[in-house]
Amino acid sequence: MTFEDWLPALGAQAAMMTPNLIACAVGVVLCLSWKRRIGVGAVYAVAAFSLQIAGMLLGLAGQAWMYKSMASGMPASSAGLFQSVIGGVHVLLSLTATGLLIAAVLARRPAPPQS
Repeated sequence: MTFEDWLPALGAQAAMMTPNLIACAVGVVLCLSWKRRIGVGAVYAVAAFSLQIAGMLLGLAGQAWMYKSMASGMPASSAGLFQSVIGGVHVLLSLTATGLLIAAVLARRPAPPQS
């Protein structure tokens, strides 16, 4: 199979992750716009949402690389090893992002302005 034969599968994967990408992008925009109200939690949340976006894009790029390597006849052991490394990095990014989101929720909010 050629790489072009795998493009529908790659497009379907990209389409399925689009709502999550949009939600994370909206989270980044809202946290940046409400940074003064949210305080340090906004910084943690922006970092978490950015890591989530990076992890999703890394997964998509890894899948595209896997399809490309399968089309070029790369040995399965080499492709599997690379895919395992991508998966491990993705898990670390997701765990870090989840920890940052928990820290954002638990972070101390700034005191309300005194009138």
